[in-house]
Amino acid sequence: MAVRGRLFWKILLGFWLIFLLITQLLWVVFSLYGSHHEPPEESIARRIANLQLNSAASVLASGGMPALDSLRAGWSGADRQFFTIVPDDAGPVADDTIRFGPPDIDSRQVTAADGRHYLLSYDLVGLRHESRQGRRSSILHMPSPLFWLGLTGGLLFSMLLAWNLTRPMLMLRRAFERVSRGDLSIRLLPVMRRRHDEITDVARDFDAMAERLQVLVSDREALLHDVSHELRSPLARLQLAIGLAHQNPKNVYASLDRIEHEAGRLDRMIGELLALTRAEHQGSPGEDYFDLYGLVEAVVNDARYEAQVPGVAIALSAAQPEDYTVKGNAEMLRRAVENIVRNAVRFSTHGQRVSVTLARVDSQLDITVADQGPGVEESKLSSIFDPFVRVNSPLNGKGYGLGLAIARKAVLVHNGQVEAFNGANGGLIIRIRIPRWA
Repeated sequence: MAVRGRLFWKILLGFWLIFLLITQLLWVVFSLYGSHHEPPEESIARRIANLQLNSAASVLASGGMPALDSLRAGWSGADRQFFTIVPDDAGPVADDTIRFGPPDIDSRQVTAADGRHYLLSYDLVGLRHESRQGRRSSILHMPSPLFWLGLTGGLLFSMLLAWNLTRPMLMLRRAFERVSRGDLSIRLLPVMRRRHDEITDVARDFDAMAERLQVLVSDREALLHDVSHELRSPLARLQLAIGLAHQNPKNVYASLDRIEHEAGRLDRMIGELLALTRAEHQGSPGEDYFDLYGLVEAVVNDARYEAQVPGVAIALSAAQPEDYTVKGNAEMLRRAVENIVRNAVRFSTHGQRVSVTLARVDSQLDITVADQGPGVEESKLSSIFDPFVRVNSPLNGKGYGLGLAIARKAVLVHNGQVEAFNGANGGLIIRIRIPRWA
């Protein structure tokens, strides 16, 4: 078993010392209170003495010495020891019950049945001394059994409390150590689920953090792998063009054209990677207020100009008049919508149509882009928004699989949603849902 940390011993000894401190404070309070009042043992001793003297005086006054001797025969040895009776030749006093003598001797004069006078006394000092000797030993002003019971119970309670608080701390420490070593698979909630307290909430937040880190690291590794794979082909063609130019000087201009073409492809790819990175690290969408209809209309007009070459028609429909105000980053959303519309054009052939619809649904604004292309296999629908995921299209080779990934990141930054599904009559439908500013 591992040695407990400092927090465990602090809690354990701290609670036990508090227990001792409370007992001593109580003793001080009762001592101060008792200094102004008669202690309980004094009161009890006087009551016992009064009871014995009253009973002896009554019996002596009514039955004389024989009756008193019979009464004393039934007393305990201690009562007979502290009780004394002597003849009193001073004569009677005004009141037989008047006490006199030292303060620690309770005494009184009694006239017996035969007319003789006796002095009855009870030794309070001896009675108190006898009661003190009969008491059990004390430790720190507490009876020994109570002290040992409190010591054991306090230590057990402190140990249980310290263990209950420090055990999850040790587990958190080990979990953070594993995370610092790169192990992001550690989870604490399954172990701490039964606590139902704030530490359970900490474990839930830790698992969410570890899961998020695992996703980010996995995405980063996948992105680096895909980037290195995508860069390998144009770089290989660049090296080939340079090699051909060295081997055959007559083909220098053709090689330069190839180098210029591949350099342009690399520039576009790096530009899209930068756009994806900015979308991923965009903390807030921004504070701009803009008309989403005007933004979509501008994107559609630009796309119509480019779609003239493949012969694809683009139609825009939206309910008017309607408030399409959105709060966020207009340029980021414009790029997202543009990437989706261009993707639809890329998957369309001559004579086909791309439909763009803008509608308000409750407090959301929906942008739906539907094409009449071949659609996407159901097994690949969930992955088309991942970086470098490409499917065959009539214009294959024009993209790098980053457009839809950039669009998804931009929509998520605006607290929106994006989904893709195949249409009932074929083609791919991508729907963006953005919160409307009110």
